[in-house]
Amino acid sequence: MSPKKEHEVSRMSEYIDRLLCPGFADTLHHAVDVGSGQGYLSRALQNLGLHVLALDSNEIQTSGAERWKAKEAARRQKQLKRGKDAQSMPDSHHHFNDPLLQSHVATSVPSASIASNNKIHNRMGSLTHRTICINPLTLESSIHGWLFSGEDNQITGCTSMIGDLLVDRTERCAPEEKPVPVMMVALHACGSLTPDVFRAFLSNHRRPSAPGVRTWTAQALVVVGCCYNLMAFEDFPLSRSLRERTPVATLSLASRHLAAQIPSQWLRNETSARETSLAIRKVIFRALLQPVLEVIDAREASANHTATSSYNVEELRGAGQTPENRRLGKLPDAAYNDWETFLDRAISKTGVRFDQIATQLPVYIHNKHRRRQLESALSVLHVLRCILGPLIESLILLDRHEWIREELSQSSEAQDSSSMDVSLVNLFDQATGSGRNVAIVIKPREWPNMI
Repeated sequence: MSPKKEHEVSRMSEYIDRLLCPGFADTLHHAVDVGSGQGYLSRALQNLGLHVLALDSNEIQTSGAERWKAKEAARRQKQLKRGKDAQSMPDSHHHFNDPLLQSHVATSVPSASIASNNKIHNRMGSLTHRTICINPLTLESSIHGWLFSGEDNQITGCTSMIGDLLVDRTERCAPEEKPVPVMMVALHACGSLTPDVFRAFLSNHRRPSAPGVRTWTAQALVVVGCCYNLMAFEDFPLSRSLRERTPVATLSLASRHLAAQIPSQWLRNETSARETSLAIRKVIFRALLQPVLEVIDAREASANHTATSSYNVEELRGAGQTPENRRLGKLPDAAYNDWETFLDRAISKTGVRFDQIATQLPVYIHNKHRRRQLESALSVLHVLRCILGPLIESLILLDRHEWIREELSQSSEAQDSSSMDVSLVNLFDQATGSGRNVAIVIKPREWPNMI
């Protein structure tokens, strides 16, 4: 696990551990990790004593998470065996300070919460992985299936299986009994996955809690989103506050790309400064090449008697997503060492001879002085645009926050709607590389507020 990921998993699991404090969240024993990836957060939550359903849309990710899960199980068994062996030795008290004998928490999972006095740690958690195409409907049905379907491997008496763990059936009520409280979590849920998690939560929350109508209840949520450029267009704006404005607030694809920028961290160390310089140079070189790519596209369309690629120019420009840019594709970092190297790589990649379109090329292609002027101007423009990035991200977050508040206030169950808090929580330190650091948290109002 990278230091960045370790920081994120440790901070998020610690926050959730403190959120589920005794006396307030005693009935919440189940969590669903949406977009679980390799399962780092899922295993950390399992180690808190929670029964965890880890969902991902990528079977490769799920398979990798299952392998990690097997390694953790083997490590845990080894720790248990070492603990028993130490207890049987006459001088076992000399090992009292051995951390391996003090905790059953796997050492590869951040353990910021191990020292907590939370009662939930007295329980043995479990972990179940599933691969599904995630949307609000499949998310709800997967949780229902996890809790109540035949896949639970029900066996005799009052016991059942949750994941790999044999548990007392009284923990997991039958469908006709009180709904099972569930916490929904997501660590860097990409694009529209974040709004979809909110939709599943709100849909469940609006449903009447009468027996047989709702088999589980969305009691809490902690979600950190990312990849705003991958959002569906209908996912902004969401709140009535923005949708009812004139003109309606919208964000182009280029603007959503900018939301990922964190200029405050560009110069935090030499490595970051080098990476930032390279990133800016990539944008500038490709912007300078764009007119050339358009000439090539038009020339080939004319030769083939076909129309040029149709696309929304205003929407795609500035985001590097035009058909011409896609044709150029990704180039290695070394291709951006200087303009001449970049131009040579681009010509080789596109397979076009510049002598065939020499009269149509911009002057700056071979005029160093003119090109340097444009490079300088474009660099300033790009940096100024990036400075707006945090503002755009804040707008997206506040829109989601307000939308959730609006939806909860319209709940058909007035008592429930007035008993939920929605907040934005700064979970991660951006200096660690965790650019998307703000979580949207929904919790019962009576639960304590966590700073």
